[in-house]
Amino acid sequence: MKRTLFLCLLLSVSLLSACGQKAATPDITPSDNAQEAIAEPSQTTDASLSGKEDAAEAATETTTENDTQSSPSKEGDASLSNESIGSVSFSPNEKGYSMVYGDSTLHAYFKRQDVLPGAGKMTIKKLSDNSVVEEINLLDKNSCNIGDQDSMFSLLGWDGGTHIVISLKETPVSGEAYYVNLEQGAFTSQDGSILSKEITDNSTWCYAVAPYGIIPALPSGSSVYVGDVLSAKVLVKQPAAYAKIGNYDENRVRFNEKEFEADGKLEIRIYQIGDDPFTVTFYDDDDNPLGSITLTYTASMPPEPEQELPQKTITNL
Repeated sequence: MKRTLFLCLLLSVSLLSACGQKAATPDITPSDNAQEAIAEPSQTTDASLSGKEDAAEAATETTTENDTQSSPSKEGDASLSNESIGSVSFSPNEKGYSMVYGDSTLHAYFKRQDVLPGAGKMTIKKLSDNSVVEEINLLDKNSCNIGDQDSMFSLLGWDGGTHIVISLKETPVSGEAYYVNLEQGAFTSQDGSILSKEITDNSTWCYAVAPYGIIPALPSGSSVYVGDVLSAKVLVKQPAAYAKIGNYDENRVRFNEKEFEADGKLEIRIYQIGDDPFTVTFYDDDDNPLGSITLTYTASMPPEPEQELPQKTITNL
């Protein structure tokens, strides 16, 4: 009986030892179901991003396909991302409206919030003979700047984004057509990891210069004095039926006429120091806006006139 009791005790100790070893070394290998559960959020995120990109591409007819594709990473540069710079709308563009004669600015509207001018060069070419009209360094603050959040974003159906304004050195010629080429990286994300793709064709960003417009005696951005009277010639040519002056503060700047139904002379009188902007908008016979141009003059007080020294009487003795 003692032998039987001893064997039972020995068997109980062995079972307790085996259970202790199993509890100390749990199996941490995930099951197939667990692995699928981990992968699902990533797949859902990818689908969501893809849907957003598709919606952005469909936001406007003027959105170019060149910058909605993935940007290729430069060989050996691990810091660049394959993510797209996103949707962009160029203005003026033949898919939208012509450039108003007298204007010398181009605009790029990005849906992304963090777009900056990049190191890639912009080239303006004449459509008739492909000759180079102008080459622009977008990193030059005199040529390229971040613009205001204007009404274009609402027209595109976007809550906001980045507005980049490019100033041309030469005013485009009335009746001429131009197109824009961009090197890779003409625009970039703020951290520099995303580069816009190049544009090498003559149709993605192409615009004509309308016969209607305004020719100012002094270009927009010029410095003037309070009290100056500036002049400009307003050209009302078909398809434009008339032009209106708007978007100004009457306490700062006033005009001899506010509406033109034919070519006419515009006189602009400056009353206050600082920036004095106004907009000339052109309409067709059905009162549809065709395009506009905004001019801004920066006024300062005129210098004090030099006082003449009092004349002294000279007497000969």
